Amino acid sequence: MRVYHRLAGLAGALLLAGVALPPGGTALAARGAPGSLADRLAATVTGAGVHRHLAALQRIADASGGDRSYNRVGFTRSARYVSTVLRAAGFQVVEQTVPYTDFDITTERLRVDGAGGGDVPVLMTRFTPSTPAEGIEVPVAAPIDGRTGCDPADYSGVDAAGAVVVLARAACGYARQQQIAAGVGARGVLLYYVTPSPENSYRFHAFTPEVFTIPTASVAQRDGEALARAARGDGARVHLTLRARAVARTTVNVLAETAGGDPDNVVLLGAHLDSVPEAPGMNDNAAMAATVLQVALALANRQHAVTNKVRFAWWGAEEMVNVGSGHYVAALSGDERRRIAAVLNGELIASPNHGRFVWDPGAGGGHVLADLFAGYFDRRGLPYERTSPESVGSDHLAFEAVGIPTGGIDGGNLGVKTPAQQARFGGQAGQMFDHCYHQRCDRLDTLNRQALDANVPAVAWVLGRLADDVRDVRAATAPGPNRQTAYPPVRG
Repeated sequence: MRVYHRLAGLAGALLLAGVALPPGGTALAARGAPGSLADRLAATVTGAGVHRHLAALQRIADASGGDRSYNRVGFTRSARYVSTVLRAAGFQVVEQTVPYTDFDITTERLRVDGAGGGDVPVLMTRFTPSTPAEGIEVPVAAPIDGRTGCDPADYSGVDAAGAVVVLARAACGYARQQQIAAGVGARGVLLYYVTPSPENSYRFHAFTPEVFTIPTASVAQRDGEALARAARGDGARVHLTLRARAVARTTVNVLAETAGGDPDNVVLLGAHLDSVPEAPGMNDNAAMAATVLQVALALANRQHAVTNKVRFAWWGAEEMVNVGSGHYVAALSGDERRRIAAVLNGELIASPNHGRFVWDPGAGGGHVLADLFAGYFDRRGLPYERTSPESVGSDHLAFEAVGIPTGGIDGGNLGVKTPAQQARFGGQAGQMFDHCYHQRCDRLDTLNRQALDANVPAVAWVLGRLADDVRDVRAATAPGPNRQTAYPPVRG
């Protein structure tokens, strides 16, 4: 089954999104602003311009069942919107087909038996075993005394054999928790993530499917804690049905680049365009995808005037663990990789309870990129914190793995804001940076407009600076034996 279905023509895509292109085809023109290209882009690429694309993507999600997931029509329409706007602005657009293995879930149901029971929302963990077609009807068990299920001894005094075990996600990792539960005879695992928003539920992904031997799923914290209490009290029984299968599918990366600029010094600005199936994905990651689009439109009328070639990318199936970007990097030759001087990425740049995190590896070309973002924020009195690029699982990791310098920013997701961060960024300590992360409420009206308005020009400024000059990034980037190492295949 092919995921990518085309909409018919320019008019259809824009009509669905509710957007009309301005005269001349570009949403912005960088003409007339003083100073360097970086300064001109920062002045003309604004949160208000990005917001117009976000409104279009929100309308697409609303018309597509509430999401823009990599394997659904909402992504198809989002990709068509981006491609259509780019072509109208004069760009040559490539839609790179990306094969991948999807996890097609057909049934995920959890029923609690007995008085006060009923159906509880449950999300099957991707690439974990299914139950029998009729499901399993079993008791519920949970470790006691704050034990995590990370060690077999945690089940001392607990009758877990033949039961579904309920566990809070722990530091040892849910793959190990599942292994330990299976080792003591459990028939299934229900996980929950402890957050200040206990009504939220998050779908997990089996990064090492071979270690998962029993059905595994997740529930909201409030439901998981209620089941655990019942298990430790008078007991509880559940009927759990989880059914899925691996399916070969394709998605697309949408790619465009300036007609001019040095092809031996490519600056790539990208973002993933897909959402999870459970959300419209306005902060994760339409905000950054729309920023990339607005920067491209700002350069449309000066494609031949840039010093270095600028390439724009909207990645498919990032939520299946960097599928689109991983495929793109794996398909590059060694020479093509060496021509990419820098990659910029971004995630969740308008988190409701926002922070501002600059990805900094501490050395090399990536550190130079971090300093560019930091310098921009310093000059404008905007607070930020430096963090490791690995703190955010996203598309830049595919490039980092082969030695290409990467940089970017994020606004925080599941992390809980500290009092010191409240003093630095505002907002509310003790709450997640984005309580709508991977939830239905990740909509246009929950974005932090102040954060969006500040972060969008920063991305544009750094891109403009690199479009003019990448010598400092090149000088700081060691050749490294891994620059021609293939990006490891993405599981799933």
